[in-house]
Amino acid sequence: MKTFNYFDMEKIGCFCICLLLLTTGCKKKDVQDLASITSEPRIVSAQNIVAGEITKDNSFVTVPFHIKLSGPAGKAFQVAVDVNYDTVAQLIASGALQNTVAAASSAVVLPNVINVSYGTDSATGIATVKLSEVEANYGKNVAFMIRLMNPGKGNKIDPAKSTCLVVINSTDLMSADDLHTLSISNGGGGILHVDFQQNYVSNSGGITIPLIISLANQASAAFNVKIKLNTDTIDKLIASNVLPANTVQLTAAEFSIDTIVRMGTGLNSAIVNLAIPWSVFDANITANNYFAFYVSLAEPTRHILHPTKSSVIVLVSPSVNLDNNSYITGNGTGLKAEYFSNNQFLDFDGRAPDIVRIDPTIDFQDHWKGSAISVENSSARWTGEFLAPVRGQYTFYQTRWDDGCRLLIDGNAIIDDFTVEWDKPTRKATITLERGQRYKIEAQHRQNYGGEQAHLEYEVLNLISRRIVPKSQLFPAP
Repeated sequence: MKTFNYFDMEKIGCFCICLLLLTTGCKKKDVQDLASITSEPRIVSAQNIVAGEITKDNSFVTVPFHIKLSGPAGKAFQVAVDVNYDTVAQLIASGALQNTVAAASSAVVLPNVINVSYGTDSATGIATVKLSEVEANYGKNVAFMIRLMNPGKGNKIDPAKSTCLVVINSTDLMSADDLHTLSISNGGGGILHVDFQQNYVSNSGGITIPLIISLANQASAAFNVKIKLNTDTIDKLIASNVLPANTVQLTAAEFSIDTIVRMGTGLNSAIVNLAIPWSVFDANITANNYFAFYVSLAEPTRHILHPTKSSVIVLVSPSVNLDNNSYITGNGTGLKAEYFSNNQFLDFDGRAPDIVRIDPTIDFQDHWKGSAISVENSSARWTGEFLAPVRGQYTFYQTRWDDGCRLLIDGNAIIDDFTVEWDKPTRKATITLERGQRYKIEAQHRQNYGGEQAHLEYEVLNLISRRIVPKSQLFPAP
């Protein structure tokens, strides 16, 4: 059995007395508080907005608004809230609100209700306004009106204080340097010149022109911005000689461009890609055309467009095609062929050919000339143009050639061995040719006696493997 000494009993007694006093005091206070709260209806009124409580971040302006009750709420209840746009419009129209615009309905977000707790005589709601709405009207006030309605549990709205007017002074809230403007940083407000190896990225299929969208000031949450093209502006610039007369606007099928771009969360830049295939450049080689695009940013879901730098004219020079080394397939039909019978030296004596025809390629082996030409002691000549399919170092071969041969490019004999020897590995020559250009070509054949063959081959260093010069690249002389 545990015993307590006098000291222990004294402490226990003091503890009990203190506990009794505390308990008695609390109960008395609670009774007094509860007695002051009745269930009778309260009058609910809207309070004036406190300007100092309005704050902003990189996306929204936050506006706390308060309601006041005529006494502590006898029951918890809710007060409905909405925005009164008509009254604000009337105040602006009457001149009661100067230098003010009404906030767009899509820019203001309110809670559906304000919750009022039991025993309280006030409550607070939060209205948010898109920062872009204030930025778009920088230098003016942006206004909207909050209206209280339908309080629950029998409470009533004070008809004289059912609304509170919110007026956001944009210049008090931020400076001009704080504006989040969207612009095209490479050329925005002017002309972006796309010249040979400037302002584009090339690939095997064509070019891509990156347009850089920049957001001024601190990054924010993710948002979208649309990309639009204006054809009328280009026509006017051509007519006024701002753009070259040989400028064309491509059809929608001839290029591609992003129509909407998403700026990621926390980012200040994004890329719009404008792509043009090499085939479009090829189709405009002869006309030497420029391509022009008027590109504009539009309808950002956050922030605002820069007043002058949110559009750009993209002018693509025909010089860009120098970067194009995709294979051009021609529509050639072959070369003009002239055959001379009983003569190894063509028309050296002024004679006419015995046969004139179009040969699709020079790729022959034994007795190809026809019965009108002697099997031995004959000669042949092929003339026309060669369309270079790529840019590079071309090596032409007459190594499989029996007997003598000669090859001329633009009148220059790059291979010249018109002898009675055959199949010599030295019968080859290298020459640099430009893509898309036609070069005069002439191949000659001399047949002495014995076997005969003629195979005109070519290759391009690192681009085209050795093969017979194809029909598509050969065009007959008149």
